[in-house]
Amino acid sequence: MLRIFLSAGNLFLSLILGAIFMALVAIYSPETLSALLGWARSFKALITGTGLSAKYNIWLELLLEERQLLFMGFTIFARIMLAIVLGMLAIPFSQLRPRPPQRHFYG
Repeated sequence: MLRIFLSAGNLFLSLILGAIFMALVAIYSPETLSALLGWARSFKALITGTGLSAKYNIWLELLLEERQLLFMGFTIFARIMLAIVLGMLAIPFSQLRPRPPQRHFYG
């Protein structure tokens, strides 16, 4: 049960951090955010221009927005940063726990 709460907390924290990162980029570098929004627009055009059948492609066009793609990118960036930071913090704590001796089987 603890793993479920930790993974849900990690996801929730990365969503919040992604929104904070996007807001910081919007405040301190609006031209960068505008360029990223242009990339998201071209990425949407790439996704919707794959030649899918119209009954599937219309759903992609309706459900995908440039802002959503941009927020997904910032959230993925936040998840990567969170994994790096938590991984670096976990190294000293993993050395505190005694490990059972490893058995080597040759044969």
